[in-house]
Amino acid sequence: MLGNTIIPVILAGGTGTRLWPLSRERHPKQFLRMAADRSMLQETVRRLNDLSNVALPIIVCSEMHRFLVRGQLQEAGYVCGPILLEPVGRGTAPAATVAALEAMAGDNDPLLLVVPADHVIGDEREFANALAVAEPAARADYLVTFGVPPTRPESGYGYLRCGETIDENVFRMSAFVEKPDIETAQQYLDEGTWYWNSGMFLFRAKQYLAEVEQHEPDMVTHCREAHQGAEHDGNFVRLAKSGFERCRPDSIDCAVMEKTKKAVVVSLDAGWSDVGSWQALWEIGQKDDDGNVTRGDVMTLQARNTYIHSERALVSAVGVEDLVIVDSGDSLLVTRRDNAQGVQQVVADLKAAGRPEYQQHRKVYRPWGSYDSVDAGEGFQVKRITVYPNARLSLQSHRQRAEHWIVVRGSALVTRGQDTFLLHENESTYISPGTRHRLENPGKQDLVLIEVQTGSYLGEDDIVRYEDDFNRGSNES
Repeated sequence: MLGNTIIPVILAGGTGTRLWPLSRERHPKQFLRMAADRSMLQETVRRLNDLSNVALPIIVCSEMHRFLVRGQLQEAGYVCGPILLEPVGRGTAPAATVAALEAMAGDNDPLLLVVPADHVIGDEREFANALAVAEPAARADYLVTFGVPPTRPESGYGYLRCGETIDENVFRMSAFVEKPDIETAQQYLDEGTWYWNSGMFLFRAKQYLAEVEQHEPDMVTHCREAHQGAEHDGNFVRLAKSGFERCRPDSIDCAVMEKTKKAVVVSLDAGWSDVGSWQALWEIGQKDDDGNVTRGDVMTLQARNTYIHSERALVSAVGVEDLVIVDSGDSLLVTRRDNAQGVQQVVADLKAAGRPEYQQHRKVYRPWGSYDSVDAGEGFQVKRITVYPNARLSLQSHRQRAEHWIVVRGSALVTRGQDTFLLHENESTYISPGTRHRLENPGKQDLVLIEVQTGSYLGEDDIVRYEDDFNRGSNES
């Protein structure tokens, strides 16, 4: 990597609980098509690819999401650099620290453009212009953060205050406030020197590490240990848990930007949104004449200023106002648009009650494809399974369940015990408990089949793997 290269660092480790029921722990908002035809991660990679003098991005994500990241990049035809896998979530500061260590391999000192995977930029030309303004300051060893001119008082964002001018359109950051109350936010709006904190940064890798070492030395020590002890699997870099989990959870803002004397602000007036709530999605969405934003199969009558999203069923909204109505297929949310905290509490209550709806959808993605849980009852479960072209499941067996497979579309190459054979549309087979088996798609289109499971226990952990293209253990999804 050249010393003058800008390396994007995409932070893809969030959970997005305020956007439940679409955003779930195992499939959070950065992997959803919330505001475009591509997922938010795919849109972020595309946006960065369009910039000049920018290298392949480093992506930092949870280990549980590694195949989602790789699958979405492959789906969109994008490539990336290393994918750093966090064994536990520790916030943006440790994530950026291990990314800086990775970027500096070979004694390079690139600029790092740190961006979340789940933000929307409406004006990408202005985004590029702001980056051009920030680059000379970053090369002069300032730590640049991008401030968004506020359009309203907002208690859900952090705020940055601009001080003295460092260079044209570059200002020293004189104060940082985390999510003020609405009255204070209005005061900031009236003063005109405060900006929303976008959570995006540009700085030299060595300068950032030096600042972290000065203000949070233990963090650098633990991140070095995690990076030096990492295991490599293709472009996956699995950080050592023993080091990374000892990092104190912290953000770049709190760990570095509040403490350093090198923090500066560049204005980013580019239609930015962190899409952190249903209210934010309504604000950036295309509205009808009554102010409604709709996605999916939706009908409205005398409804106003309402966000309605349906994944499956027809949703009809009659005579309602200022609501959010979201049907995800297995869960239905109805709330006021401004009640983001209430949505977070629902997720917390679901988790405390051990309900699966906080964690994953009815449709679950795997590195080989996906399955949709169609129906379940005492002693049975029905799934619709999709296998990507030239992909295959692990060679496996189940202790307690039998499986019946019926091919709906495409052809399946089936391994059952010592036999290997093809199944075509409208053909089926039976896998008894304890039998080694494998399902493979040898074709050029998705393989779709219906799987009927029967048995006394149908949990996903009833699996013994013998061979796996994705190096998963028996207890790993």
